[in-house]
Amino acid sequence: MKAPFSRFGNKDAIAGEVWRRFGSVQNYLEPFAGSAAVLLMRPGGAQGIETLNDADGFIANFFRAIAGTELAFFIGSK
Repeated sequence: MKAPFSRFGNKDAIAGEVWRRFGSVQNYLEPFAGSAAVLLMRPGGAQGIETLNDADGFIANFFRAIAGTELAFFIGSK
């Protein structure tokens, strides 16, 4: 799944390699979420505990605002 917006330093291009090296993990913590590209490109979708964080309050508010909405479902669907 492509990230919902673009950010400088976006990890879209390396997300596949990140997951290849991580393998299947039960807990995923992203301290610099940005557009959440790595999490959204997780093979097999949501699994275990997934935690996003970012110093940019607008990013945190975006993901908090769409939680439980149709937009969240659309972004999370494959």
